[in-house]
Amino acid sequence: MTTIEKKLVDYLKDAHALQQHVQGVLSELLTTAADEPDLCRRLGEYARRNRVHTRAIEDRLRAHRASPSIVRDAEMLWGSIADVLRYRNHVGRHVRDGYVSAHLQIAEAEMLRRIAARAGDGETAEVAAAVCDDAHAVAAAISDNWDAAVELSLRRHGVRAHR
Repeated sequence: MTTIEKKLVDYLKDAHALQQHVQGVLSELLTTAADEPDLCRRLGEYARRNRVHTRAIEDRLRAHRASPSIVRDAEMLWGSIADVLRYRNHVGRHVRDGYVSAHLQIAEAEMLRRIAARAGDGETAEVAAAVCDDAHAVAAAISDNWDAAVELSLRRHGVRAHR
């Protein structure tokens, strides 16, 4: 395995671990935003596509005779679970974390896409581009709903908003 191929596999493992984290964040976000059907529909579709991307990343790892890193996956998954436990009933924080996670995915996918292109792995570059496109879309969906997130957060804490 060449040095660039090793680096590519390393980035694929990181991308897989981040997918695990995003799935955890999305799961909690879908639960806390259940009162907003439009946002839930968009997040639900993103969660479905995220699972597809995870399988595609696993396929690319297998193509390079590698597998996901159990340690990295566990670290990212436990991080999202810890955040859920710490911020239970904090809708605003879950929405914020979803937005941040989408941008982490964008950064990870952009790096993976570029490394894959340099390594001559067009299939991995396409997977990374699809992850990036979907992460941009969900970040925009969240961004379109900041007011709804504030309303949900205030409502959960019994605060009536004044406009």
